Amino acid sequence: MNLLHCRTAWPLALLLTAIASSLGGCRDDADQNDELATDSASTGMVDSTGGDVAVPTFWQGVAPIYFDSCVQCHRAGGIAPFVLDDYASAKTWATASAMAVEQRTMPPWLVTDDGSCGSFADSRALGPEAIATIVAWSDAGTPEGTVRDDLAAAPLAGLDDGVNTIIEMASPAFAPIAEGTEYAQTDEYRCFVLDPGVGADTLITGYEVAPGNDALVHHVLVFDVDPSLEVGPGETNGDRIAALDAESPDRDGWPCLGAAGDGTDPGGVPVSWAPGQGATRYPEGTGYRVPEGSMLIAQIHYNLAAIDGEAPPVSTTVRMRVAPSVEREGFFDLPDPFLDTLFEGTPATLEAGQEAVDYTWEFDVDPLLANFGIPGLDLFGVLPHMHGYGRSLRFDVVHDDGTETCGVEVPQWDFDWQLYYFYTSPVRLTAGDSVRVTCTYDTRGATEAVLPGWGTNNEMCLLGMFVVPAFE
Repeated sequence: MNLLHCRTAWPLALLLTAIASSLGGCRDDADQNDELATDSASTGMVDSTGGDVAVPTFWQGVAPIYFDSCVQCHRAGGIAPFVLDDYASAKTWATASAMAVEQRTMPPWLVTDDGSCGSFADSRALGPEAIATIVAWSDAGTPEGTVRDDLAAAPLAGLDDGVNTIIEMASPAFAPIAEGTEYAQTDEYRCFVLDPGVGADTLITGYEVAPGNDALVHHVLVFDVDPSLEVGPGETNGDRIAALDAESPDRDGWPCLGAAGDGTDPGGVPVSWAPGQGATRYPEGTGYRVPEGSMLIAQIHYNLAAIDGEAPPVSTTVRMRVAPSVEREGFFDLPDPFLDTLFEGTPATLEAGQEAVDYTWEFDVDPLLANFGIPGLDLFGVLPHMHGYGRSLRFDVVHDDGTETCGVEVPQWDFDWQLYYFYTSPVRLTAGDSVRVTCTYDTRGATEAVLPGWGTNNEMCLLGMFVVPAFE
Protein backbone atom coordinates (compact mmCIF):
# COMPACT_ATOMS: atom_id res chain seq x y z
CA MET A 1 0.00 0.00 0.00
CA ASN A 2 1.31 3.44 -0.87
CA LEU A 3 -0.12 6.53 0.76
CA LEU A 4 1.38 9.24 -1.42
CA HIS A 5 -0.81 12.26 -0.81
CA CYS A 6 -1.32 13.89 -4.21
CA ARG A 7 -3.28 17.13 -3.97
CA THR A 8 -5.66 18.84 -6.35
CA ALA A 9 -4.45 22.36 -5.68
CA TRP A 10 -3.56 23.98 -8.97
CA PRO A 11 -3.36 27.79 -9.06
CA LEU A 12 -6.82 29.08 -9.96
CA ALA A 13 -5.46 31.43 -12.60
CA LEU A 14 -3.87 28.51 -14.41
CA LEU A 15 -7.09 26.52 -14.36
CA LEU A 16 -9.11 29.44 -15.67
CA THR A 17 -6.55 30.09 -18.39
CA ALA A 18 -6.67 26.48 -19.48
CA ILE A 19 -10.47 26.40 -19.52
CA ALA A 20 -10.53 29.52 -21.63
CA SER A 21 -7.97 27.95 -23.94
CA SER A 22 -10.07 24.81 -24.35
CA LEU A 23 -13.00 27.02 -25.39
CA GLY A 24 -10.88 28.85 -27.95
CA GLY A 25 -10.55 32.02 -25.89
CA CYS A 26 -6.79 32.13 -25.45
CA ARG A 27 -5.20 30.80 -28.62
CA ASP A 28 -5.84 31.03 -32.32
CA ASP A 29 -3.18 28.54 -33.39
CA ALA A 30 -4.84 25.23 -32.55
CA ASP A 31 -5.38 24.57 -36.24
CA GLN A 32 -1.61 24.30 -36.63
CA ASN A 33 -1.66 20.89 -35.01
CA ASP A 34 -2.85 18.91 -38.04
CA GLU A 35 -0.13 20.41 -40.20
CA LEU A 36 2.61 19.89 -37.63
CA ALA A 37 1.67 16.30 -36.85
CA THR A 38 2.32 15.28 -40.45
CA ASP A 39 6.03 16.06 -40.09
CA SER A 40 8.60 13.52 -38.99
CA ALA A 41 8.33 12.71 -35.28
CA SER A 42 11.09 10.13 -35.01
CA THR A 43 13.27 12.50 -32.99
CA GLY A 44 10.41 14.04 -31.04
CA MET A 45 10.64 17.25 -33.09
CA VAL A 46 8.68 18.65 -36.02
CA ASP A 47 9.23 21.67 -38.24
CA SER A 48 7.42 24.79 -37.14
CA THR A 49 5.09 26.50 -39.59
CA GLY A 50 7.94 28.80 -40.52
CA GLY A 51 10.14 25.84 -41.37
CA ASP A 52 13.15 27.26 -39.51
CA VAL A 53 12.80 26.00 -35.94
CA ALA A 54 12.06 22.47 -34.75
CA VAL A 55 9.52 22.01 -31.96
CA PRO A 56 8.69 18.93 -29.84
CA THR A 57 5.71 16.67 -30.41
CA PHE A 58 3.57 15.35 -27.59
CA TRP A 59 4.26 11.63 -27.85
CA GLN A 60 7.98 11.87 -28.59
CA GLY A 61 8.99 14.97 -26.61
CA VAL A 62 6.44 15.82 -23.91
CA ALA A 63 4.77 12.55 -22.93
CA PRO A 64 8.00 10.97 -21.60
CA ILE A 65 8.36 13.92 -19.23
CA TYR A 66 4.74 13.68 -18.12
CA PHE A 67 4.96 9.94 -17.50
CA ASP A 68 8.14 10.37 -15.46
CA SER A 69 7.03 13.33 -13.36
CA CYS A 70 3.28 14.01 -13.59
CA VAL A 71 1.15 10.96 -14.43
CA GLN A 72 1.44 9.51 -10.92
CA CYS A 73 -1.28 12.01 -9.97
CA HIS A 74 -2.54 13.14 -13.40
CA ARG A 75 -4.12 9.86 -14.52
CA ALA A 76 -7.51 8.18 -14.50
CA GLY A 77 -8.37 7.52 -10.87
CA GLY A 78 -5.60 9.83 -9.68
CA ILE A 79 -6.30 12.67 -7.31
CA ALA A 80 -5.23 15.44 -9.71
CA PRO A 81 -8.06 17.39 -11.40
CA PHE A 82 -7.26 16.19 -14.94
CA VAL A 83 -5.18 13.58 -16.76
CA LEU A 84 -2.01 14.04 -18.78
CA ASP A 85 -1.46 10.52 -20.10
CA ASP A 86 -3.39 10.94 -23.36
CA TYR A 87 -2.97 13.48 -26.12
CA ALA A 88 -6.49 14.94 -26.16
CA SER A 89 -6.48 15.85 -22.48
CA ALA A 90 -2.88 17.03 -22.50
CA LYS A 91 -3.69 19.30 -25.44
CA THR A 92 -6.65 20.79 -23.55
CA TRP A 93 -4.46 21.56 -20.57
CA ALA A 94 -1.34 22.54 -22.51
CA THR A 95 -1.44 26.27 -21.69
CA ALA A 96 -2.01 25.69 -17.98
CA SER A 97 0.63 22.98 -17.86
CA ALA A 98 3.22 25.16 -19.57
CA MET A 99 2.50 28.02 -17.18
CA ALA A 100 2.69 25.73 -14.15
CA VAL A 101 6.06 24.21 -15.04
CA GLU A 102 7.50 27.55 -16.13
CA GLN A 103 6.45 29.12 -12.81
CA ARG A 104 7.65 25.97 -11.02
CA THR A 105 4.37 25.40 -9.22
CA MET A 106 4.22 21.92 -10.77
CA PRO A 107 5.49 19.31 -10.20
CA PRO A 108 5.23 20.25 -6.51
CA TRP A 109 8.71 21.01 -5.19
CA LEU A 110 8.65 24.32 -3.37
CA VAL A 111 12.34 24.90 -2.69
CA THR A 112 14.89 26.53 -4.96
CA ASP A 113 16.86 23.57 -6.29
CA ASP A 114 19.49 24.94 -8.66
CA GLY A 115 22.41 24.58 -6.24
CA SER A 116 22.29 28.20 -5.08
CA CYS A 117 20.52 27.39 -1.80
CA GLY A 118 21.06 23.82 -0.71
CA SER A 119 21.12 20.60 -2.72
CA PHE A 120 18.33 18.13 -2.11
CA ALA A 121 17.81 14.41 -2.56
CA ASP A 122 14.88 12.89 -4.49
CA SER A 123 14.01 16.17 -6.16
CA ARG A 124 10.70 16.38 -7.99
CA ALA A 125 11.75 19.57 -9.76
CA LEU A 126 11.89 19.57 -13.56
CA GLY A 127 15.14 20.60 -15.19
CA PRO A 128 15.39 23.58 -17.55
CA GLU A 129 15.38 21.35 -20.65
CA ALA A 130 12.17 19.58 -19.66
CA ILE A 131 10.45 22.88 -18.88
CA ALA A 132 11.58 24.35 -22.20
CA THR A 133 10.23 21.29 -24.04
CA ILE A 134 6.75 21.60 -22.51
CA VAL A 135 6.59 25.35 -23.11
CA ALA A 136 7.81 25.03 -26.71
CA TRP A 137 5.22 22.31 -27.41
CA SER A 138 2.41 24.46 -26.04
CA ASP A 139 3.57 27.58 -27.88
CA ALA A 140 3.86 25.66 -31.17
CA GLY A 141 0.24 24.55 -31.18
CA THR A 142 0.58 21.18 -29.40
CA PRO A 143 1.67 18.87 -32.26
CA GLU A 144 0.79 15.25 -31.51
CA GLY A 145 3.54 13.20 -33.16
CA THR A 146 3.38 9.44 -33.56
CA VAL A 147 1.16 7.66 -31.04
CA ARG A 148 3.01 5.22 -28.76
CA ASP A 149 1.99 2.70 -26.12
CA ASP A 150 5.33 1.93 -24.50
CA LEU A 151 5.16 4.58 -21.76
CA ALA A 152 4.30 3.84 -18.13
CA ALA A 153 4.07 6.12 -15.12
CA ALA A 154 7.14 6.13 -12.94
CA PRO A 155 6.42 4.14 -9.77
CA LEU A 156 5.59 6.15 -6.68
CA ALA A 157 8.30 6.17 -4.05
CA GLY A 158 6.80 4.30 -1.13
CA LEU A 159 7.83 3.49 2.40
CA ASP A 160 8.35 -0.26 2.02
CA ASP A 161 11.90 -1.30 1.15
CA GLY A 162 11.35 -5.05 1.29
CA VAL A 163 13.84 -5.35 4.15
CA ASN A 164 12.67 -3.48 7.22
CA THR A 165 9.47 -3.88 9.21
CA ILE A 166 6.43 -1.65 8.76
CA ILE A 167 4.33 -0.84 11.83
CA GLU A 168 0.80 0.43 11.16
CA MET A 169 -1.34 2.28 13.70
CA ALA A 170 -4.59 4.23 13.45
CA SER A 171 -6.41 6.87 15.45
CA PRO A 172 -10.02 6.31 16.52
CA ALA A 173 -12.75 7.42 14.12
CA PHE A 174 -13.19 10.90 15.55
CA ALA A 175 -15.64 13.70 14.68
CA PRO A 176 -13.90 17.02 15.44
CA ILE A 177 -15.62 20.17 16.68
CA ALA A 178 -14.21 23.66 16.06
CA GLU A 179 -12.80 25.24 19.21
CA GLY A 180 -13.93 28.73 18.21
CA THR A 181 -11.10 30.62 19.90
CA GLU A 182 -9.04 33.46 18.44
CA TYR A 183 -6.08 31.08 18.19
CA ALA A 184 -8.06 28.20 16.62
CA GLN A 185 -11.29 29.60 15.24
CA THR A 186 -12.26 26.76 12.90
CA ASP A 187 -9.95 24.09 14.29
CA GLU A 188 -9.58 21.34 16.85
CA TYR A 189 -6.31 19.83 18.05
CA ARG A 190 -6.77 16.34 19.49
CA CYS A 191 -4.29 13.79 20.84
CA PHE A 192 -4.70 10.01 20.75
CA VAL A 193 -2.67 7.08 22.04
CA LEU A 194 -1.35 5.04 19.11
CA ASP A 195 0.80 2.72 21.23
CA PRO A 196 0.51 2.64 25.03
CA GLY A 197 4.08 1.38 25.43
CA VAL A 198 6.45 0.09 22.78
CA GLY A 199 7.81 -3.35 23.61
CA ALA A 200 11.48 -2.67 22.91
CA ASP A 201 13.70 0.15 21.73
CA THR A 202 12.49 0.99 18.22
CA LEU A 203 14.55 2.68 15.49
CA ILE A 204 12.29 4.57 13.11
CA THR A 205 13.67 5.18 9.60
CA GLY A 206 10.62 6.57 7.81
CA TYR A 207 6.88 7.14 7.92
CA GLU A 208 3.78 7.90 5.89
CA VAL A 209 0.32 9.11 6.86
CA ALA A 210 -3.11 8.55 5.37
CA PRO A 211 -5.19 11.43 6.77
CA GLY A 212 -8.57 9.75 6.22
CA ASN A 213 -10.17 12.99 5.05
CA ASP A 214 -8.18 15.53 3.02
CA ALA A 215 -10.59 18.35 3.80
CA LEU A 216 -10.32 17.88 7.57
CA VAL A 217 -6.77 16.90 8.52
CA HIS A 218 -4.34 19.82 8.55
CA HIS A 219 -1.34 18.07 10.10
CA VAL A 220 -0.30 14.99 12.07
CA LEU A 221 2.55 14.87 14.59
CA VAL A 222 3.59 11.76 16.51
CA PHE A 223 5.44 12.20 19.82
CA ASP A 224 7.24 9.60 21.88
CA VAL A 225 6.45 10.14 25.55
CA ASP A 226 8.05 8.49 28.57
CA PRO A 227 5.03 7.85 30.84
CA SER A 228 7.26 7.58 33.93
CA LEU A 229 8.99 10.94 33.45
CA GLU A 230 8.15 13.42 36.23
CA VAL A 231 6.64 16.63 34.86
CA GLY A 232 5.64 18.18 38.19
CA PRO A 233 5.58 17.48 41.91
CA GLY A 234 4.31 13.94 42.22
CA GLU A 235 3.03 13.86 38.63
CA THR A 236 4.37 11.96 35.63
CA ASN A 237 3.65 12.20 31.92
CA GLY A 238 1.37 9.18 32.33
CA ASP A 239 -0.54 10.86 35.16
CA ARG A 240 -0.92 14.04 33.16
CA ILE A 241 -2.20 12.24 30.06
CA ALA A 242 -4.69 10.26 32.12
CA ALA A 243 -5.99 13.47 33.69
CA LEU A 244 -6.32 15.20 30.32
CA ASP A 245 -8.12 12.19 28.85
CA ALA A 246 -10.57 12.10 31.78
CA GLU A 247 -11.66 15.70 31.16
CA SER A 248 -13.81 14.63 28.18
CA PRO A 249 -14.88 11.04 28.84
CA ASP A 250 -17.54 11.12 26.14
CA ARG A 251 -14.98 11.83 23.38
CA ASP A 252 -11.85 9.99 22.30
CA GLY A 253 -8.51 11.55 23.12
CA TRP A 254 -7.83 14.92 24.72
CA PRO A 255 -7.18 18.53 23.62
CA CYS A 256 -3.53 19.28 22.87
CA LEU A 257 -2.67 22.65 21.39
CA GLY A 258 0.76 22.15 22.94
CA ALA A 259 2.67 19.03 21.82
CA ALA A 260 1.18 15.90 23.41
CA GLY A 261 -1.00 17.90 25.76
CA ASP A 262 -0.73 20.71 28.28
CA GLY A 263 1.91 19.94 30.87
CA THR A 264 3.39 16.91 29.11
CA ASP A 265 7.08 16.58 28.22
CA PRO A 266 7.61 14.47 25.07
CA GLY A 267 10.94 12.99 24.10
CA GLY A 268 10.72 13.98 20.43
CA VAL A 269 8.60 14.10 17.30
CA PRO A 270 9.65 11.41 14.80
CA VAL A 271 6.61 12.01 12.56
CA SER A 272 5.77 15.44 11.16
CA TRP A 273 3.19 15.21 8.38
CA ALA A 274 1.43 17.97 6.45
CA PRO A 275 -0.60 17.97 3.20
CA GLY A 276 1.25 16.79 0.12
CA GLN A 277 4.09 15.06 1.94
CA GLY A 278 3.68 11.46 0.89
CA ALA A 279 6.14 8.85 2.17
CA THR A 280 9.04 10.29 4.15
CA ARG A 281 12.21 8.21 4.30
CA TYR A 282 14.98 9.36 6.61
CA PRO A 283 18.39 9.74 4.95
CA GLU A 284 20.27 6.48 4.42
CA GLY A 285 21.94 5.20 7.58
CA THR A 286 19.99 7.43 9.98
CA GLY A 287 17.15 6.76 12.38
CA TYR A 288 15.28 7.97 15.45
CA ARG A 289 15.25 5.85 18.63
CA VAL A 290 12.02 5.41 20.58
CA PRO A 291 12.97 3.96 23.98
CA GLU A 292 11.27 0.85 25.31
CA GLY A 293 8.08 1.58 27.21
CA SER A 294 7.46 4.91 25.47
CA MET A 295 3.93 5.90 24.55
CA LEU A 296 3.35 7.00 20.95
CA ILE A 297 0.94 9.92 20.92
CA ALA A 298 -0.55 11.39 17.73
CA GLN A 299 -1.49 15.06 17.69
CA ILE A 300 -3.99 15.61 14.88
CA HIS A 301 -5.01 19.08 13.76
CA TYR A 302 -8.49 19.13 12.25
CA ASN A 303 -9.58 22.20 10.29
CA LEU A 304 -13.33 22.54 9.74
CA ALA A 305 -13.35 25.68 7.56
CA ALA A 306 -14.29 23.69 4.44
CA ILE A 307 -16.86 21.50 6.21
CA ASP A 308 -20.55 22.35 5.87
CA GLY A 309 -22.36 21.29 9.02
CA GLU A 310 -21.06 18.67 11.42
CA ALA A 311 -17.75 17.03 10.59
CA PRO A 312 -17.87 13.29 9.88
CA PRO A 313 -15.82 10.82 11.94
CA VAL A 314 -12.40 10.26 10.43
CA SER A 315 -9.61 7.82 11.28
CA THR A 316 -6.01 8.63 10.40
CA THR A 317 -3.45 5.89 9.71
CA VAL A 318 0.25 6.22 10.53
CA ARG A 319 2.80 3.77 9.15
CA MET A 320 6.36 3.66 10.44
CA ARG A 321 9.33 1.82 9.00
CA VAL A 322 11.62 0.42 11.69
CA ALA A 323 15.09 -1.09 11.45
CA PRO A 324 17.11 -3.27 13.85
CA SER A 325 20.02 -0.82 13.77
CA VAL A 326 21.26 2.38 12.09
CA GLU A 327 24.66 4.00 11.67
CA ARG A 328 23.66 7.34 13.19
CA GLU A 329 20.77 8.34 15.45
CA GLY A 330 19.22 11.77 15.15
CA PHE A 331 16.41 13.83 16.61
CA PHE A 332 13.70 16.14 15.34
CA ASP A 333 12.86 19.66 16.45
CA LEU A 334 10.07 22.05 15.43
CA PRO A 335 11.22 25.56 16.43
CA ASP A 336 8.71 28.38 15.91
CA PRO A 337 9.59 31.49 17.95
CA PHE A 338 6.71 33.38 16.27
CA LEU A 339 4.22 30.96 17.84
CA ASP A 340 6.19 31.05 21.09
CA THR A 341 5.38 34.75 21.54
CA LEU A 342 1.90 33.64 22.64
CA PHE A 343 3.55 32.53 25.89
CA GLU A 344 5.75 35.60 26.36
CA GLY A 345 3.26 38.31 27.24
CA THR A 346 2.09 40.35 24.25
CA PRO A 347 2.21 38.12 21.17
CA ALA A 348 3.80 39.26 17.92
CA THR A 349 1.35 40.09 15.13
CA LEU A 350 1.37 40.58 11.36
CA GLU A 351 0.02 43.88 10.07
CA ALA A 352 -3.13 43.43 8.01
CA GLY A 353 -3.52 44.63 4.42
CA GLN A 354 0.13 44.28 3.41
CA GLU A 355 1.52 42.59 0.32
CA ALA A 356 4.65 41.50 2.17
CA VAL A 357 5.14 41.34 5.95
CA ASP A 358 8.33 39.73 7.29
CA TYR A 359 8.90 37.92 10.55
CA THR A 360 12.49 36.86 11.32
CA TRP A 361 13.77 34.71 14.14
CA GLU A 362 17.22 33.44 15.02
CA PHE A 363 18.77 31.08 17.56
CA ASP A 364 22.34 30.10 18.46
CA VAL A 365 23.39 26.47 18.19
CA ASP A 366 25.89 26.68 21.06
CA PRO A 367 23.40 25.60 23.78
CA LEU A 368 22.54 22.49 21.74
CA LEU A 369 26.21 21.62 21.31
CA ALA A 370 26.81 22.11 25.03
CA ASN A 371 23.79 19.96 25.88
CA PHE A 372 25.17 17.04 23.87
CA GLY A 373 28.82 17.75 24.64
CA ILE A 374 29.73 17.61 20.94
CA PRO A 375 31.61 19.86 18.49
CA GLY A 376 28.90 19.99 15.85
CA LEU A 377 25.52 18.97 14.49
CA ASP A 378 24.67 17.69 11.04
CA LEU A 379 21.40 19.08 9.73
CA PHE A 380 20.05 16.39 7.41
CA GLY A 381 16.68 17.90 6.49
CA VAL A 382 14.16 20.68 6.96
CA LEU A 383 10.38 21.02 6.91
CA PRO A 384 9.21 24.61 6.17
CA HIS A 385 5.75 25.37 7.53
CA MET A 386 3.39 28.35 7.41
CA HIS A 387 -0.37 28.74 6.99
CA GLY A 388 -2.63 30.46 4.48
CA TYR A 389 -1.04 33.92 4.57
CA GLY A 390 2.40 32.47 3.87
CA ARG A 391 4.17 33.83 0.80
CA SER A 392 7.82 32.76 1.06
CA LEU A 393 10.38 31.42 3.54
CA ARG A 394 14.15 31.46 3.75
CA PHE A 395 16.54 29.76 6.15
CA ASP A 396 20.22 30.73 6.47
CA VAL A 397 23.10 29.58 8.63
CA VAL A 398 24.97 32.60 10.00
CA HIS A 399 28.54 31.56 10.79
CA ASP A 400 30.77 32.81 13.57
CA ASP A 401 32.91 34.76 11.06
CA GLY A 402 29.89 36.64 9.68
CA THR A 403 29.55 34.65 6.47
CA GLU A 404 26.25 33.04 5.62
CA THR A 405 25.14 29.80 3.97
CA CYS A 406 21.69 29.55 2.43
CA GLY A 407 19.99 26.45 3.82
CA VAL A 408 16.60 26.55 2.09
CA GLU A 409 14.53 29.00 0.09
CA VAL A 410 10.81 28.67 -0.62
CA PRO A 411 10.12 31.45 -3.13
CA GLN A 412 6.42 30.63 -3.57
CA TRP A 413 4.71 29.02 -0.60
CA ASP A 414 1.86 26.56 -1.22
CA PHE A 415 0.08 25.18 1.83
CA ASP A 416 -1.12 22.11 -0.09
CA TRP A 417 2.43 20.87 -0.74
CA GLN A 418 4.46 20.60 2.43
CA LEU A 419 7.45 18.27 2.17
CA TYR A 420 10.41 17.27 4.30
CA TYR A 421 13.44 18.27 2.23
CA PHE A 422 16.54 16.16 2.89
CA TYR A 423 19.95 17.36 1.74
CA THR A 424 22.21 15.35 -0.52
CA SER A 425 24.91 16.16 2.07
CA PRO A 426 24.10 17.42 5.58
CA VAL A 427 24.69 21.02 6.61
CA ARG A 428 27.26 21.16 9.44
CA LEU A 429 26.46 23.46 12.37
CA THR A 430 29.40 24.30 14.66
CA ALA A 431 30.22 26.56 17.60
CA GLY A 432 29.32 30.19 16.98
CA ASP A 433 26.79 29.41 14.24
CA SER A 434 23.20 30.53 14.39
CA VAL A 435 20.08 29.63 12.46
CA ARG A 436 18.02 32.44 10.94
CA VAL A 437 14.56 32.04 9.42
CA THR A 438 12.54 34.72 7.65
CA CYS A 439 8.88 34.13 6.82
CA THR A 440 7.09 36.53 4.49
CA TYR A 441 3.31 36.83 4.50
CA ASP A 442 0.69 38.39 2.24
CA THR A 443 -1.96 39.79 4.60
CA ARG A 444 -4.03 41.73 2.07
CA GLY A 445 -6.94 39.38 2.77
CA ALA A 446 -6.88 40.13 6.50
CA THR A 447 -9.03 42.90 8.01
CA GLU A 448 -7.18 42.94 11.33
CA ALA A 449 -3.75 42.02 12.62
CA VAL A 450 -2.94 38.33 12.15
CA LEU A 451 -2.07 36.52 15.37
CA PRO A 452 0.25 33.57 15.71
CA GLY A 453 -1.69 30.48 16.62
CA TRP A 454 -2.68 26.93 15.87
CA GLY A 455 -5.68 27.71 13.69
CA THR A 456 -5.47 27.76 9.92
CA ASN A 457 -6.50 31.44 9.97
CA ASN A 458 -3.62 32.21 12.31
CA GLU A 459 0.02 31.96 11.31
CA MET A 460 3.20 30.08 12.08
CA CYS A 461 6.85 30.51 11.09
CA LEU A 462 8.18 27.02 11.69
CA LEU A 463 11.21 25.15 10.43
CA GLY A 464 11.17 21.45 11.24
CA MET A 465 14.70 20.11 11.55
CA PHE A 466 16.22 16.61 11.49
CA VAL A 467 19.59 16.88 13.23
CA VAL A 468 22.25 14.24 13.95
CA PRO A 469 25.04 14.81 16.50
CA ALA A 470 28.50 15.04 14.92
CA PHE A 471 31.40 13.75 17.04
CA GLU A 472 34.28 14.87 14.84
